Amino acid sequence: MTLLPQRWLILIILNAVYFSVYFHRVSTAVLAPYLMEAFSASAASLGGMSSAYFYPYALSQPMVGILADRFGARKVITFSTFIGFLGAFLFGLAPTLLWAAFARALIGFGAAGVFVPALKVLLPWFGPRAFAQMNAILLAFGNMGAIVASTPFAWFIQQVGWRPSFFYIAGLTSLLAILSWVYIQDFPPGYLPAVEDTGKNHSPLNQGFADILKTPFFWIMSALFFSYGGPFSTFQGLWGYPFLMDVFGYDKLQASNLIMIIAFGVILGGPILGYLTDKTFARNKRQFLSAIIGAQVLNWSCLVFLGPSLGSISLRLIFFVMGMTLAGTLSLVWSIVREESPPERMGTAMGLLNPAPFLGVATFQPLTGYLMDRVGKIGGAFPFEAYQNAFTLCLSSLSTSLILSLLLIRKRKRG
Repeated sequence: MTLLPQRWLILIILNAVYFSVYFHRVSTAVLAPYLMEAFSASAASLGGMSSAYFYPYALSQPMVGILADRFGARKVITFSTFIGFLGAFLFGLAPTLLWAAFARALIGFGAAGVFVPALKVLLPWFGPRAFAQMNAILLAFGNMGAIVASTPFAWFIQQVGWRPSFFYIAGLTSLLAILSWVYIQDFPPGYLPAVEDTGKNHSPLNQGFADILKTPFFWIMSALFFSYGGPFSTFQGLWGYPFLMDVFGYDKLQASNLIMIIAFGVILGGPILGYLTDKTFARNKRQFLSAIIGAQVLNWSCLVFLGPSLGSISLRLIFFVMGMTLAGTLSLVWSIVREESPPERMGTAMGLLNPAPFLGVATFQPLTGYLMDRVGKIGGAFPFEAYQNAFTLCLSSLSTSLILSLLLIRKRKRG
């Protein structure tokens, strides 16, 4: 019982740090109209600036996993959060779009050192049987950051301006760095890794760095992550907000209210699907993963093929399912990876896989912007055809991730 207060304090701090990570990840959606006006930016250039967050995030993930395994998660999280503080401060000062891109890249580099080390901390403090649930809780709090990055952030920007808002954000981030250093501990006192009888003593992820890169499991999972992660964050973090204003005529606060429903889907649906992953579908995780990705494909089909005919209730349902299925997918993916990874190599394995979805986002944001620019604006707004081009690419990518998830099932049956 003496460990309960400490582990819950650690969970609260990790949730708060990941809250800030997710806030920055999707804040560009609300910022988009202000940045386009301030820097006279095109859709493609704004997409490039927004994607600057994801390149350093993705490319630093393998090193983050190795550093977390070698030096401990506490040091990595603290240092990364401090880098995020510097990036937020510089973003508020940005005189040009290029400067803003550099500051956002710095924010992305700082955010990169949170998720993998956080899960590495939560595993010994809460145990392997609660791993998917802890993952879902972390993701839920992250999406609270997405909620704050929508309507509340839009309101706050209207009150103080987008530049001063980032100075406030920088101050809060510096406080999180201090709390991380003071209170996070990598392991409970006297902790010894539990030996799980999973039948995977010869797992490909129980090998060296180079050997992991040679395994089919690694490349299938990386491709699945890439094709799945790109569309979601491209919609939630960039084009969903202007899509609702341009196509449906919502004002800024109405659009941000609808985008916020995606985060509610993660928060409410994520823990439920995480519980089902750990309990009901513990032996059929890969089949459950395919079913959830299939639901996401159907969801996006509604956006692409029904478009302007969708009503407000339909949009709310689509956005809620979008968030819920995202949470379920991530919980399942990381639960499968954990089963394939011994504790001492979990950070390395996750660090090698985690770049994939963010490389997907970094690729999709400017590419979808390019597809929209090809159609162009009509009367100062993009028509539905522009968004349909972009979202068709996203739907095709999600369909690819569904096929890859089926390959995971076949690989498991053959094993």
